[in-house]
Amino acid sequence: MGKKILLLFLILFSYCLDGFSQRYNFEQYDIEDGLTQSQVTAITQDNKRRLWISTLGGLSCFNGKQFTDYTKIRGLSSNFILALASGKKDEIWIGSAKGLSKYDGKGFSNSADTKKWVGALATDKNGTTYCIKAKRLYNANKDQLITISNDTTEIVTALKTDYSGNIWVAVHGKGLYQLEKGKWKLWPLDEKIKILIVTNILVDKLNKGKVWLLTPEGIYVAQNNNINKVYNEITSKCNAIAQDGKGSIWIGTNKGAYYITPASVIHFNSQNGFTDNVVNEIFKDVENNIWLGTDGSGLFRFTNNSYVTFDETQGIESRIVMAIANGPTPGSIWLGSYGGLYEYKQNQKITNVKIPSQNPDSYRINFLYNDHKNNLWVGTPGGGLWKHNGKRLERMDTDNWHIAYNAMIEDSGGTIWLSTNHGCLTFDVNSRKFTRITQQFGGGLMELARDSIILGTQDGAWLVANKKMLTPLKIKGLSGSNILCMLKYKDYVLFGTADYGLVIWNIKTGATKSLNTKSGLASDHIYSLLEDKKGIIWVGTGRGIDRIDPKNFTIIPPQSEDELLVECNQNAILQHNNNVWIGTTKGVIVYGVNPNPEKKVSPYIYINSVNVTPNYKPKYVEGVLTLPYNHNRINISYTGIYLKNPDAVMYQYRLIGLDNKFSQPSSNSSMNFTAIPPGKYTFQVKVISKDGLFSVNTASVVFEILPAYYQTSLFKFFIVILIILLILFIVYIILMLNERRRKLRLKIKLEEQFKIRKQTAEDFHDDLGNKLTRITVLSEVLGSMIDKDDTEKRNILKKIRCNVDELYNGTKDILWSLNPKNDSLEQVLNHIKDFGQEMVNETPILFKFDIDLNNKYTKLSLDMSRNILMIFKESIHNSLKHAKARVINFEAKLNNGMLLITLQDDGIGFDVAHAKDGHGMNNMYVRAKRINADLKIISNDNGTSVLLLVNFSTLKHFKDA
Repeated sequence: MGKKILLLFLILFSYCLDGFSQRYNFEQYDIEDGLTQSQVTAITQDNKRRLWISTLGGLSCFNGKQFTDYTKIRGLSSNFILALASGKKDEIWIGSAKGLSKYDGKGFSNSADTKKWVGALATDKNGTTYCIKAKRLYNANKDQLITISNDTTEIVTALKTDYSGNIWVAVHGKGLYQLEKGKWKLWPLDEKIKILIVTNILVDKLNKGKVWLLTPEGIYVAQNNNINKVYNEITSKCNAIAQDGKGSIWIGTNKGAYYITPASVIHFNSQNGFTDNVVNEIFKDVENNIWLGTDGSGLFRFTNNSYVTFDETQGIESRIVMAIANGPTPGSIWLGSYGGLYEYKQNQKITNVKIPSQNPDSYRINFLYNDHKNNLWVGTPGGGLWKHNGKRLERMDTDNWHIAYNAMIEDSGGTIWLSTNHGCLTFDVNSRKFTRITQQFGGGLMELARDSIILGTQDGAWLVANKKMLTPLKIKGLSGSNILCMLKYKDYVLFGTADYGLVIWNIKTGATKSLNTKSGLASDHIYSLLEDKKGIIWVGTGRGIDRIDPKNFTIIPPQSEDELLVECNQNAILQHNNNVWIGTTKGVIVYGVNPNPEKKVSPYIYINSVNVTPNYKPKYVEGVLTLPYNHNRINISYTGIYLKNPDAVMYQYRLIGLDNKFSQPSSNSSMNFTAIPPGKYTFQVKVISKDGLFSVNTASVVFEILPAYYQTSLFKFFIVILIILLILFIVYIILMLNERRRKLRLKIKLEEQFKIRKQTAEDFHDDLGNKLTRITVLSEVLGSMIDKDDTEKRNILKKIRCNVDELYNGTKDILWSLNPKNDSLEQVLNHIKDFGQEMVNETPILFKFDIDLNNKYTKLSLDMSRNILMIFKESIHNSLKHAKARVINFEAKLNNGMLLITLQDDGIGFDVAHAKDGHGMNNMYVRAKRINADLKIISNDNGTSVLLLVNFSTLKHFKDA
């Protein structure tokens, strides 16, 4: 996170840690971390929980991990910024030496009035922003001058928004005003307010009706219509004021800052970890962090941690504190380090305790122990065993002894037990003699019961009974382990090992339970154990400090700010009043047993950017990012804001549309998605802190990958239709080819038939005609040879001539039909007409005709022409033979492929139903059906009509030439 002043952490426990002379925890951010300039003038926070910091060199936005700077190059009217406020729509209002500016997330808009300095900004609960410009109050949204009192020359000296979002202003010589329901209300105070120049205002959140006022003369409190000066010990000029989540007051002055509680006033300065520079601004963010803007030292953050630390900055020569014990005088605490022995008294500096020895090992303290007479014992690694009786420090062993004293206890019988490199020893105070009990290298010591001592060694735990009998404790999990510390809790013994973590042994049942890094401990190396007044068990490990709930021996999750990476020292732990002191390699860590934790505030997350590759300018349709199919590689960047501990955030995400489950927590602050298939997706991401807090919101972005044209339903439908059309086209081509082949075959067949018909007609005409002629000639010869009176023979010859004539006439029809040149409709109709005229020749019957083919040449098949001809020859024959008609009309009309042929006479008619039984009429119907024609015969006393309707458009034999 950049350069930090990792000053040792502290919580301000007004009930237990007041007055400690230690360094406090401030984290500093300056230009090396990215801050645009080190002279901070104002701080605000937007709806995304980002901090905005104004300086005399520009504007910075801080998300907890990095700064983004804005200067004149990016659109500001001036880098000399004096005031900030966050607007309703997340815009940032900026007051500078050149007037008012506004940042809307995309760019800056600057006021046209650049000659008046804007020195203060505040936004009310309705989103209206106000500013002090040239000592007058303005509505920033409208850039409109506001007169609060009736005096048009009034001077406004302070502007502030209270915890309820109401606007307060101080008017010099007039008093304090509050804006209520659009009207300015003068707050009732005594006349003293009129002579004060109020530079800052704070409405107390916990004490109704209490208002803090900063003036050049000091701090005043207005309450119950009275105004009184308070905290006269604060002599520096006061510039800024804020109230933290616990109700304590912070004051920024010309020399550091002050922290005011009902019980104490603490001055933060260069002597205790802060700075002596001017503090221009103090700001409490949503997470209750306190931010302090200084004039030259940049930005500081103070977090309300639950511990403080003592180290070499308070006078300890070595920060490796190996031992802690109550001092021989009431209220004092003694610390033993590798640099000597030290005494701490409340409200006093840590002082060195002189050890009367020239041996350097005498200043390397291994343990401190208080016996029942309030004597303080000091053990060293070869520098002697010492005791302080409240008056002086004396050595209890001789200079000839070079024993490394590791631990000490006093049992219930008053016997002193020592764990050393020479084994376990007892010590007689009166005779100053040692008795060796065991030879095992000693670690921790604990009294199990009267006359029973457990000795922790590098090879497990041993039980010493009656100062003689030595028995190894065969406890599961302890065999071969190095025991560093022990603690008895009710019916349990807790063993802190150097390799297996914490082993918990039930004395009565013999059952064991282990807690280690897999269970959640900071380390498997356990150096110290303590039960505090609340019954919580404290565990000092090689990588931090844990606490255990003894009800079920579960690890209490640490608060994120409690997670110190420190290495604790063996048995260096003490409870003093309401605090737990733990010796580490980085000094003494002091925790409060009864901390008053603030309500935890969940993190916040927002989407930074959505980048599409290949380069593509995003397009949003009704809030949905719409992308073409070939721009389906997306990078989504997001930021979790947790200013209390920015490094303690993890992210969980999911892409609804592909996976509805959130991912495992990850530290990645961006996600890349490649080759996303077409569809609509919602990317969601949330933050989880190390102490289990989920973000108050879930950031999301909705996007849609449009399918390629070949993936659309319309295209697929078009392809299906195209395939169907292609199939139909192929089928059509096949049918056309088949039809062409059929027609070709038919053509060839017709041509063959044409040739055969023509040849047959010619052969039949020549052969049959010759023979009929010869019969006629022979009959005539025979007639000349017969006697004229032989009528019988002549009648026979006559019949022969008649049959020959009939046969010839019948043969003419056959020959006419066989002749291919007669296959047209016109020839057929003309032949019927000629036949009718020939039949009525030499009769009184009149034959009329009307043929209209619309000048179309229509070719007929042999079958069709033959059947039409025979139907109407039969009809004409019947009219001549049976109708006794005077007139016969023959008509033929061709229109749009429909041929209607009509033969009508005015004869006597006949019974159609009876006639159907006859052979002739039945043949007519058969022939009509054969050519798919409709035949209708109507007969009555007025005559007979024969109608034949032929639909040429539906007949295969029809061909319109």
